[in-house]
Amino acid sequence: MKTMAIIFFAGWCGLGWPLEAAQPPVRDVTFFLQRLRTVEHLPELEPSHTAMSSTWDRSGGNLDGWDFKRVEQNTNILLDVAGPGCIHRMFTGWLGKGKDGLGKPGPAGTRLQVFLDHSKHAIFDLPVEIFFDDRHGPFAYPLVFHKTYPGVLFPIPFAHHSRVQLVNPEAPNWGNFWQLTYTTYPSGTRVKSLRWPLRRAEAEEVGRVCRTWLEAESRDPAVPAQWTVTRDLDLAPQAAREVTLEGCGVIRQMRVGVWPATPELMRGLRLQICWDGASEPSVDVPLGYFFGNADYAYADEIRFNSLLLGVQDGEAYGCFPMPFARGAVVRVVNRCGTGDARVRLNLEVERREQLPENWGRFHATWTEARAAQPGSPEFGPKRIPSHLVLERQGAGKYVGALLHVSWPHTDWWGEGDWMIWTDEDGWPPSYHGTGTEEYFNSGWCRFDRKAISGFIKTHPGEVGVYTFHLNDAFQFRRNIRVAEETVGLDGGDILIHREHPIWGSTAFWYALPAQPAGSTPGLLAR
Repeated sequence: MKTMAIIFFAGWCGLGWPLEAAQPPVRDVTFFLQRLRTVEHLPELEPSHTAMSSTWDRSGGNLDGWDFKRVEQNTNILLDVAGPGCIHRMFTGWLGKGKDGLGKPGPAGTRLQVFLDHSKHAIFDLPVEIFFDDRHGPFAYPLVFHKTYPGVLFPIPFAHHSRVQLVNPEAPNWGNFWQLTYTTYPSGTRVKSLRWPLRRAEAEEVGRVCRTWLEAESRDPAVPAQWTVTRDLDLAPQAAREVTLEGCGVIRQMRVGVWPATPELMRGLRLQICWDGASEPSVDVPLGYFFGNADYAYADEIRFNSLLLGVQDGEAYGCFPMPFARGAVVRVVNRCGTGDARVRLNLEVERREQLPENWGRFHATWTEARAAQPGSPEFGPKRIPSHLVLERQGAGKYVGALLHVSWPHTDWWGEGDWMIWTDEDGWPPSYHGTGTEEYFNSGWCRFDRKAISGFIKTHPGEVGVYTFHLNDAFQFRRNIRVAEETVGLDGGDILIHREHPIWGSTAFWYALPAQPAGSTPGLLAR
């Protein structure tokens, strides 16, 4: 008997984007920690800029682990940035001794130092391997980890300035694949620099974040005691059914059950949502590609949990806040030409008198294209063909993506770097990564699962991976572009995909007012 697939997702509501919120809170470490375990803040639109300092190869090649931008004798300065701001991610590729596969020395004997606000005394000054150690270092698992790639996701806010550097008086043992992601805020934003050790209340908040993440990795979110709307929809091929919500409110949860839960129907059913009387949907994604299980469908084949999406025990779920102020329409369209579908739609709706003025509307944009064809977007000095995840004019906030690659081989499909332009047009973008898996908080051609990132399936076959941005979301006032180089490995050699495999992505973002999703209208032929 085929397993029923049930789709769940959650939301809040919002309106507008003022330049400054009334009496904004002080952004201290507690503020940032709370935003790591909650999703209510995701619709907030505000002026800020998220960027990355990394070891990406400026020549356009694949030596992304060793292009250090500022080495001064025995000091390697990884980050030197004015505040106010916050460091959100610090990653490196290797903690081992000796030399890596390309003969580069590891970080043994090297200290990592973090200075805040031009202080002469580092707030952290530790051997690199201890800084990333969840037992002997300063941070607790899962905010620090090294399953596939050593990383720290503990927020380090700074009021005026931050400098992160490696120091080794004897030899330049810098390691490889360094990434530091940070956000800066306009002058006058109240940011309180981190102090160490933490106060008791701050340490307790760390514990809450760790518990929330570990629970999110292992179980589904709770369901409501009662649904506001329950409706069964019978969908013949090319038919559409919808539910209309009036006024101002919050879709707190939605579940969609699909019978039969075949890959054909999960790809052929289209989820569309319109906000505030708009005629074009802001969410327009094949149902299974919204949740990442389109090509697998059955829970006994693919299971995963995270803070915002998951598939477990016959269910797919999500927890994105989805605001609306003047009504909403949730529509399911059956574009599968091979059979009927039954869809069960459950909604929990919270009615509201008005909405916060700094919340955008939720958007989901599906893009599918064959890699490295004539006309594919190309970037960098070597003009690497890339997959365009999202490109949009106007104001909004990018909060994450699902990536799908139709890749039947056992070799590595994802050597390409992720690049994000926000309110900028030239080269290079202010966010330039060092490889596909690093964007998903993993490394070395492998993935693990965390509350905010991980894999659905790696390879061979239909690859699926996901990542979400909480504190490190990408606000934009003028424009955004999110792209990934479509580069793989063939027997250890760089391969610009000659077979033109299909790359697909679902970009999750917010904007005000609601905009058309701009999704690829149909699926490519398999």
